[in-house]
Amino acid sequence: MNSLSDRLDAARSGAAVGPVLSRGLLRVTGKDRQDYLHRMCTQRVNGLAPGAAVHVAFLNVKGHVLAEGVLALREEDVLLDVDPRAAEPLRAHLAKYVIMDEVEIEDVSPVWRVVPAFGPAGVKGARLHASGASAWENPRRGAPALDVLLAADSAEPFRAELVATGATPLSEDDLEALRVLASVPRFGADVDESRLPMEAALVATAISFDKGCYIGQEVVLRGTFRGQVQRGLVQLELPAGAMPGARLAAGGQDVGVVTSAVDTPEGRLGLGYLRRAHWKEGERLAVTGGEAVVRKVLVVEKDR
Repeated sequence: MNSLSDRLDAARSGAAVGPVLSRGLLRVTGKDRQDYLHRMCTQRVNGLAPGAAVHVAFLNVKGHVLAEGVLALREEDVLLDVDPRAAEPLRAHLAKYVIMDEVEIEDVSPVWRVVPAFGPAGVKGARLHASGASAWENPRRGAPALDVLLAADSAEPFRAELVATGATPLSEDDLEALRVLASVPRFGADVDESRLPMEAALVATAISFDKGCYIGQEVVLRGTFRGQVQRGLVQLELPAGAMPGARLAAGGQDVGVVTSAVDTPEGRLGLGYLRRAHWKEGERLAVTGGEAVVRKVLVVEKDR
């Protein structure tokens, strides 16, 4: 079996394929779909052409994150790919705001699966073998990736075909390692409805500041100015065995929490929330099982 380092190298610069994933998939149709989603999410959607895929977030009126994921435009519809736990709450949230718009929202999660292909050769091979299946580049995988949408009964044979042609098979733990190494937060682990996008390091990739109004916009605009966020996401070096939920302490005081933790070729790494006073690369913190070290501060702020 290839080592973890070999598998991640294949995902970044060769050919690899992830496991079959059950995702939260919402299909949005109707002639107003693009304009409607432009008004509902944090990202610019109007002006995008079919085939485009962007990282988006959906917020409530208090600016908290209801869902984040990939919005993929197709000729006949728009697909929203989110964490499965967020699919139904997001569908209900979107439906509540459909008034005069010609828009329909359908949860198609049960009948579709996503197979992620990785690496330059892996993406090329997936496009070749997908033969008409919908696919989009996913910027949230931590390596060059193409997500291929397939009927539930076709996904595993497709994955097996890619492995047979030389793609390195990846596990869900491998996907977690790629994600954490790239400092990509995940809904359900590092992001939930208690978090603001500024805290959760979503500003750089999911927020457009010149797209016009959307739900939660005022909170985001105020909160991105330097000094406003008091607790935010960081990447951490962790001791062996440290797990999500472990508390971070400094001087005997609770200052944060680990939200993701995974073994990588660079040691055990994680993501977690930390109070602003400790946003310093190299900052040492106490954690269950030993010491954690701040590797990178992920919060993005703007000067006034």
